[in-house]
Amino acid sequence: MLSFYPGPSKVHPEALDFIRDAFDQGIVSINHRSTRFETLLKDTLEILHEKWNIPADYTIYFVSSATEAWEIVAQSFIEKQSLHLYNGAFGKKWAHYTKQIFPNARSIEFDAQQSLGEISLPNLSDIDTICLVQSETSNGTGQAIQRSLYRDALIAVDATSSMGGIGLAWEEADVWLASVQKCMGIPAGLGIMICSPKALARANRLGHKGHYNDILLMEENRKRFQTHYTPNVLGIYLLNRLTHNLPNIRITHQKTLEKMAIWEEYWKKDKRWGLEFLIEKPELRLATVLALKGQPEQIKIIQAHCLNAEIELGKGYGDWQSTTVRIANFPSHTIADIQTLIHQLDHEL
Repeated sequence: MLSFYPGPSKVHPEALDFIRDAFDQGIVSINHRSTRFETLLKDTLEILHEKWNIPADYTIYFVSSATEAWEIVAQSFIEKQSLHLYNGAFGKKWAHYTKQIFPNARSIEFDAQQSLGEISLPNLSDIDTICLVQSETSNGTGQAIQRSLYRDALIAVDATSSMGGIGLAWEEADVWLASVQKCMGIPAGLGIMICSPKALARANRLGHKGHYNDILLMEENRKRFQTHYTPNVLGIYLLNRLTHNLPNIRITHQKTLEKMAIWEEYWKKDKRWGLEFLIEKPELRLATVLALKGQPEQIKIIQAHCLNAEIELGKGYGDWQSTTVRIANFPSHTIADIQTLIHQLDHEL
């Protein structure tokens, strides 16, 4: 099965050899308090900094998922009140999760055809944390993050469907979060948080909150190249091996855009399926996830047509569940994969 599902999605083919290596070398059973694990974690953090161009003073943490990271943001960084700006299902979920911890959390839902810069913001004097979604997987929108829009608030960004696939403006935000089963091209079960000095300063000022995944406890462990819990060691190992193998994010970013251009050209010319990009402005389209809109019956037909050829497309999600199909454009997807899908789309029913 060739998966274009927008997460979990196609795993990098090299991962199979790396999994065998992990088994043969005993990686899958090493103690996470051992020197061997500390060496692995140290090297992983260093290669991520290097290949993803992460500022030297930003720190990287591993958690179970991006969903867990939503709660860590609330538990460790929000002081009194957060403001969530979202245009899709996952941003809305993040706001909902936060409200379970901070019932006074505020939200603004904006149109999927708008950029963050077009939103009318309320008075931000009482807002200490802004929560944004850079890559909204449910509708295929990608947002530019600009710190200057939000006074001096701490900025947390969900980049679940873009981290590892495109370059990110790290210094425009204080907390970045993602999961590995999308652009990073490995099996699900590992999340990543990347924090600025400003974020850690806020957490230190607020003090420990008594949670096992308190960011200060996480930082104490990171300084020893350990984790605050028994981590997905295999996931960390796979991310390490793949990151060493892959080029700098600048090159990956360019390849992602080149593949997206193939898709934009194809759907511009296609007359057979009657699908159009859900997001009208190219500059607001997420380069790593395509969202195409059409009639519900046509959406069902195209998905079934591809499944018959062992190709899986993403179903619609949230408000667009029945009227969209989503196609992942992650680094693990090659031009040959895209050509295989296009051939199937052009093939007679």
